[in-house]
Amino acid sequence: MAATVIHSTDVFDINPLPNPQMLNPGIRASNPGEFVTRFHPKVGHVKFKSLMFSHMHVMNLHWASDSDLVAYESSPTNTVNINFHMAGRQDTTFEGIQCELNMAPGRHNLVYSPGGGYINRIHAHEPAEMFHISLDKMYFADIIGCDDRWSEKMQDNLLNDRPFSGIKGTLDLTPLMQRVIMEIKQCREVGTMRNLLVQSKVLELLALQIDQFRGSMRVVSGISVADMDKLYQLKYFLDNHFLEEHSLSELSRMCLLNEFKVKKGFKELFGTTVFGYLRELRMNYAERLLLDSSHSVEEVSEILGYEHAQHFSIAFKKYRGTNPSKIKAGKIST
Repeated sequence: MAATVIHSTDVFDINPLPNPQMLNPGIRASNPGEFVTRFHPKVGHVKFKSLMFSHMHVMNLHWASDSDLVAYESSPTNTVNINFHMAGRQDTTFEGIQCELNMAPGRHNLVYSPGGGYINRIHAHEPAEMFHISLDKMYFADIIGCDDRWSEKMQDNLLNDRPFSGIKGTLDLTPLMQRVIMEIKQCREVGTMRNLLVQSKVLELLALQIDQFRGSMRVVSGISVADMDKLYQLKYFLDNHFLEEHSLSELSRMCLLNEFKVKKGFKELFGTTVFGYLRELRMNYAERLLLDSSHSVEEVSEILGYEHAQHFSIAFKKYRGTNPSKIKAGKIST
């Protein structure tokens, strides 16, 4: 049976279904609370939740079709679009992006296609779910910065209005990404609290995605994709538990890798050892506390778990090249 061909606006004109790739500047966040279900004679049943801000649109979209669909779009857009594909299959070709994005369950990517042109092939009899995020182009440029090869490349593309994808093809959702998506979906707060929580979780999800993109640009020999994912989970764990004491054997058990793989793989992937990374996190945190006038050197030493402030001062000077008391006094040596 031949595929049904439709224009995307035929779908998104279903009131009140908003286009996932569009933002309405100045609009306040709104959420129906429960899923809204609509029926389209060509597409089938469409079910969605949508939360929109002036710079961000978050949408959980479900659909099921009895026939293969080819949906096309030709309208320009000024948003960066992120698709976390949760169920079903979808193959998309974007104008100006050579690689077709084959979305399967548990895959994701990020796309900027200012011309707005795409062809979307959707398979029949496969209930599909897409967790979609649209970000204003300038907002995206501001938050990713320009501190590494990946972000430099993205900023150059944005500046010159060139279409791009975050990575060639698609990547697997990590367990951490899935957890953050679930936290967004299950958010039960309302009003201002909901709006702040959802936006913060979207930024956390974007940070995890970009970290994965950056890692895929590194050529790391001898590390499998599965082991790389476990090492990224370990890094994320350390980011959130750096004030605790850890042993290599404990960390190895936690990420399901042997100690040799943890030591060797972490160094190859992130350019530092596990405990070197922990020291970096702790000392950077200590410096932030020292710059806060409410914390003394002794209090910072205690927060970091040192029994004696002198031991902290020695460790800090070895890392930073200056005494913590000078940081505290504002006499920072360079």
